[in-house]
Amino acid sequence: MDNKQQEEDISNLESDKVRKRNDYKFLVQKLKSIKEIINLLEKFFLQKEL
Repeated sequence: MDNKQQEEDISNLESDKVRKRNDYKFLVQKLKSIKEIINLLEKFFLQKEL
């Protein structure tokens, strides 16, 4: 394995880490959004029952 290939491999690993972090952040934001929507729906239906 030459130096250029090693540098490419390291670069690919670093970009994978960043991509995974971004994917994780995106999923967390989606989950928070879903939770908020569920809470709003629950409030809406609870008010409707009263």
